[in-house]
Amino acid sequence: MTTQVVSVEQQYRALLDGDGLTFSPTRPAPTGGFMVSLAGSERTFPVSRFTAEDLSGYIRDYAHRVTEESLFYGAWVDGGLVYLDLSVNVQDRAQAVAFGRLESQLAIFDVANCEVVSL
Repeated sequence: MTTQVVSVEQQYRALLDGDGLTFSPTRPAPTGGFMVSLAGSERTFPVSRFTAEDLSGYIRDYAHRVTEESLFYGAWVDGGLVYLDLSVNVQDRAQAVAFGRLESQLAIFDVANCEVVSL
């Protein structure tokens, strides 16, 4: 599997077009399992004021951690806000649910079914 290189501008446009993003500079995005956000890594922005520089700054701020800890960046739009976070891919649903609760998350994301799983 190869890692597709996509510019921040392309990611920004895709995000504003309503696509959620899961990405890493060193690995392909997962095709299965569950994405679980890590508490304390979240940033939110009103969609109307969100810029490509906001996305670039978040990527830059967490680059070392994403690479060293094998994490992914996550980005999505909900309720007029852009959400950015760091996440980990957990293959087992029960483990993902338990980890999500441990990280004080309201939901996890089922990658294969493209569904939010409320906790």
